[in-house]
Amino acid sequence: MADEVVTQAQIPAKGRGGVSDFRLIPRLETYPRIVAFAQSTLGKIVLLGLFTAGMRYFLPDLNVTLRFVFVFGFITFLPDLRWPVLTLCPLVFLVQNNLHHPLVLTASLLVVATGMFLYWCATRWPKSRFGRRPLVFLLTGYSLLIVLACGTRPHTRPYLVLWTLVGTAIAYLWFIAYAVTDRSSMPRNDAGRELATFRPLWGSTGVPFPKGAAYLRRIEAKTPEQLAVVQLKGVKLLAWAILLSLLQHFWFRLFHGFLHIPMPAAALAASVHGTPVPWHLRWASQILAFFELIFSMSILGHEIIACCRMAGFNALRNTYRPLSATTLIEFFNRFYYYYKELLVDFFYFPAFLRYFKKHRRLRTVFATFAAVVFGNAFYHITRDWQFFRDRGLWGGLASYQVEIVYCVMLAIGLSISQLRKRGARAKGFLRGHLLPVCGVGLFYVLISVFETDTRTFTVAQTVRYFASLFFIRL
Repeated sequence: MADEVVTQAQIPAKGRGGVSDFRLIPRLETYPRIVAFAQSTLGKIVLLGLFTAGMRYFLPDLNVTLRFVFVFGFITFLPDLRWPVLTLCPLVFLVQNNLHHPLVLTASLLVVATGMFLYWCATRWPKSRFGRRPLVFLLTGYSLLIVLACGTRPHTRPYLVLWTLVGTAIAYLWFIAYAVTDRSSMPRNDAGRELATFRPLWGSTGVPFPKGAAYLRRIEAKTPEQLAVVQLKGVKLLAWAILLSLLQHFWFRLFHGFLHIPMPAAALAASVHGTPVPWHLRWASQILAFFELIFSMSILGHEIIACCRMAGFNALRNTYRPLSATTLIEFFNRFYYYYKELLVDFFYFPAFLRYFKKHRRLRTVFATFAAVVFGNAFYHITRDWQFFRDRGLWGGLASYQVEIVYCVMLAIGLSISQLRKRGARAKGFLRGHLLPVCGVGLFYVLISVFETDTRTFTVAQTVRYFASLFFIRL
């Protein structure tokens, strides 16, 4: 795991120093005096001041920053009111931000109410068909909503209402999924805590950061000392996000501004239109995109998890040293941890526990394909619902053809990574670390050719571009 959950009463002692212990940002949470200071009134004010300065970097509007930090300050000084604040504030902000968009506000409140109703049903009737398979009903219902919206005529009231509902529902879909599957957690969560995890105060992507109220209850700081440790780690993580953001800015100016290396989508488009960029620039584009995706995911995840920690939850990082991974499955876990958890919880384990129980290898491969192909495809197809709105039902599905190839290649790679029999790890930096790390990176660089957001190219065009990287003309 990337970090440890704060459950210990004692703070670890400092390291002995030396080159191996050097850190760009020191482990402040391991210094007893700093932890003690962070528990004082002045220490809390200093932490909140540092947190405000860090959030100001990411939030250009000063009023939004101050409003945001005020809530975290309230939680810091009155931690016993943490859950009521986390429940009410997102709803208040939702209403404030959409006062001038009544349709969006109505759709959002309807989705939230529906999510709470489904949670109540799963809790009230756990042995019913819905109670046993809440996720199947939830995902099927959302899919049918998209199909229904595709059947409306453009620029009519049903069209506007249904597509607004589709866009709003997808923002809450996976949060509701965790709520209805948390129904059996013991001790059972109350409805207010589940509601607090619907688009939580600290923000998130469509993937819950972190996952569900049951998980939050396990990682919640219970004492002033634990809260101080967690908040110190939050401020540190926010500082890392700022440093990475500055480095990313310099990176883009150097490689894409000064050296004029194209982005992968531009290089692919040039190849499709008969004016391919030089071979070395195609490779440079793909390699740079691999690192740039890690940059973007790290910055976004660090910012969100830093806020989560300031609220008093010692959540694991979303991205944690992915470039140290020596296997494909380890990289997948380190790069986008909470998305991996979503696929594992909702697709991998249900398939693994239900099918091919007498065939271990087949069971593993089937569950991997269920998560990485079906689950991955379902998540991204429904996330990008605008393609269905603009291209129709079949056009929206067809636009995902290239990404399906990516999902299948990734599933094959991850299956092999899990099934390989590994002997003793090779000794030495070159064979034991550098070569495996480069092999993992090369695999993801190559399959990323088939991972595009524009969805404007066919499988044949993408395959031809992929082959051109190896001087093969198709």
